Amino acid sequence: MSDTTLRQLKLLELLPRQPFKKSTQTLKENLSEIGFEVSTRTIQRDLKNLSSILPLISDERDKPYGWSWHKDASGLNPAMDPIEALTFSLAQEYLEPIMPSKSFKRMNIFFERANSVLKEMDKSSIKRWRDNVRVVPQWQSLIPPEINEEVEAQIYDALLHGNQLDVYYLKRGNKKPEKRIVNPLGIVLQGVVHRLICTMDGSDNPRHLPIHRFKKAKENGKRVETPQDFNLDSYIESQNIGYLISVKPIQLEVLFQSMAGFHLTETPIVKDQDLKKLSDGRYRLKAKLADTSQLRWWLLGFGGQIEVVKPKSLRDEFKQVAKEIKNIYDA
Repeated sequence: MSDTTLRQLKLLELLPRQPFKKSTQTLKENLSEIGFEVSTRTIQRDLKNLSSILPLISDERDKPYGWSWHKDASGLNPAMDPIEALTFSLAQEYLEPIMPSKSFKRMNIFFERANSVLKEMDKSSIKRWRDNVRVVPQWQSLIPPEINEEVEAQIYDALLHGNQLDVYYLKRGNKKPEKRIVNPLGIVLQGVVHRLICTMDGSDNPRHLPIHRFKKAKENGKRVETPQDFNLDSYIESQNIGYLISVKPIQLEVLFQSMAGFHLTETPIVKDQDLKKLSDGRYRLKAKLADTSQLRWWLLGFGGQIEVVKPKSLRDEFKQVAKEIKNIYDA
């Protein structure tokens, strides 16, 4: 489909029905907003050509002159404009990791249509913008684990309908899955791993289990039994999903080498961080942070460019890690 055809389809969508009307100047502005830069003369020519085969009305009784669909016209099915195509193209990249596989595949018709629209618009600024924008992961990216699509669909449907599941779940380290009764309470996306928050076999203690370890799942017709006062956000905050080590926050103090610490001047780790540049060029960071494994991974990623000062327990922990690393490389 050519750029001209796409523009004309959108032009027809923008036209109101009698007795309302739009001037060519207004239509020009409307088209510009969605990525079509054309002159009023081009729009006038398009409308005149289209009116020869479609029930379009040109009202020139009084100014501003305008165009509209005839009041009895059936109109057209919507065409995807460049802004919509751009939105779907970007959404494809972000939705794939978080949507159930079957649901995502059902959306493919929209993604393919969007990419086709952008492909046809070689001269569009929107097409150029999409071609020149990339999203790069901040951390090392991992390949998602393989998930049984039928099982995944059953789990998502059960959560949607509020029903229990009969499942076969493979524990870490086991060779055979075990049959369990599951009450689905929520789903958490953690990087490339999807986790089901649930209770099992009549227990009131919620757990979080990787969905890729479910080998079979089927709704059993019974309603979900939700633990009293269960709250998904509270559970995530209090449990190990965020790799929380202690519910007590850390009063962190760290010295960063100049190049390593500069990024905190532009992207603070928390809004109320205390960051000061010292006379030797280093940065001293003081901040109150959650005591998590993720915090340790972030700090360890700087290698010898940081020094943990406080708390003493974390400083001692990093000393031990440094010794273990040294022993490995000295061997």
